Amino acid sequence: MESQLKVGDSTESQEQVILVHGTFAASDEDCGHAWWQVGSPAHEELQNRLPASISLAPEGNIFRWSGENDERARSKAAGELLEYLKPFESSGTPYHIIGHSHGGSVIWNALRTATSRRKHLRQLRSWSTVGTPFLHHRSRSPWNIVNIFYMIAAALLLIPALHTLSTLASIPYDLATNNLNNGIVIQSSDKAGLVTSVLRAPMLEVMKYCGMTFTETVDGIRVGSYDPSSGESISEFLFKTSEGWVILGAIVVFGYSTLLLSSWFIRPILESIRIRWEQRLEENAFAEYGDRWLGLWTPDDEAINGLRATLELSVSFLNRLVPRERIFLSDTVSLIYRPFFWVLAPIYNTALRPLLDSGIRQIVIRSAQGNNRPAAHVVAVTPGPLLGEHDVVIPPLPAALSSKILADADRHAGDLGPKLRQLLAQPSFTAGLNKFSQETAGRSLVHTSYFDHAEVLDLLAINIVWSRDETSSRVTAADDINLKLWFLDFKRKLGVTTATPSDRLIALGRETPNVMQDAA
Repeated sequence: MESQLKVGDSTESQEQVILVHGTFAASDEDCGHAWWQVGSPAHEELQNRLPASISLAPEGNIFRWSGENDERARSKAAGELLEYLKPFESSGTPYHIIGHSHGGSVIWNALRTATSRRKHLRQLRSWSTVGTPFLHHRSRSPWNIVNIFYMIAAALLLIPALHTLSTLASIPYDLATNNLNNGIVIQSSDKAGLVTSVLRAPMLEVMKYCGMTFTETVDGIRVGSYDPSSGESISEFLFKTSEGWVILGAIVVFGYSTLLLSSWFIRPILESIRIRWEQRLEENAFAEYGDRWLGLWTPDDEAINGLRATLELSVSFLNRLVPRERIFLSDTVSLIYRPFFWVLAPIYNTALRPLLDSGIRQIVIRSAQGNNRPAAHVVAVTPGPLLGEHDVVIPPLPAALSSKILADADRHAGDLGPKLRQLLAQPSFTAGLNKFSQETAGRSLVHTSYFDHAEVLDLLAINIVWSRDETSSRVTAADDINLKLWFLDFKRKLGVTTATPSDRLIALGRETPNVMQDAA
């Protein structure tokens, strides 16, 4: 890594490889043992596979994000990644991005965001995802009956909210022009409308309970005991008496409450529109950047399979309400509750329990998926960015390599027994759990052990070199012809038109004439 140059150096800039870590993998340190940290085995091995003109981002220039398991964090990280890429784009420095797990989701979100802003990432040469579970969100149609109800409710609430807030904003002007000489007057119920009358009724009752007076006038209802003939100005009444502060507070609370309720109905409508727009955006983003992509995954990836399992989760969290058998002495006393079971149990078991169970299940599922987007639910988890009629069949890693990764993970998982006993022997469970997670993270799972395998690093290097389209380039550590053939097949499935396989294989490494002739 001697020849690394940061973006903006006056000398000729190198191409850089940017590594994006996944969920729960964040660290404040640029150097360490994690695959994306400078000095780690994976970091050094990947650098060794690249031409001298391509370097991994150096210490002090590493991209990091929070690593939290939720959509907000990933969307925020996507924006941060685009900011991180600005110097590369402005200086004309080519770059490549590699993301693991939801680090790949961050990259994909960044590409979609760039597409939505019509900002072309012209210096992006390649992007690769490793073990990335792409979550596909869907929502109701904006014209769904539920959303139509939300639109009507939002409009009905927005009218009194804006009227109240405009009244509050006009008070200084009215005080200056003596328009409040008769005090604070609100519309009577027959003029205010049903929605406003219903919403303000509880607040008026509370004000009455606190001693506030209401007087009927020809203009409406005067709030408070202000008397113009007393010689006290309305501004003194409002700002120097407790009654005046209660009136002003009530106006603020009512306006804010109705505005808050209106926004609560507006949010799912906006998200419905946004998500459907994102579906069309995905196609445009993939059309622009899809040919530069490489997706590596195995059918045994725990993260992808685990998230898929949440789509069919049917476990029940609440028991049926049934009378207890008489086993303990206290059960005899509970016989008095039998009429309660006869009356309420059928209602609870057939109506209330399924509703509550579904709500709890959705909370658990959304938490596991990290799905905190309003009005959105995950309908599919795939190893590729697209879904449905536009989906691209994403082949897993070669069967031999997938089996090797699984066998290696199984072998390391066999060491969990002694480590678990050490965990239970710790005087502090928290300290023991922290030590246990540190020692078991990585090789015990397929999902976190990709970068321990040379073939995975070879494929990442191949995609980087491929993007340069230089027949003089060599990936020195990638001599496995089967990996190269798999890579070519992956690109073909993306619809990438290339030179003949023999020419491309020569560009990717040492020539193997017999095999290349067969491949061609």
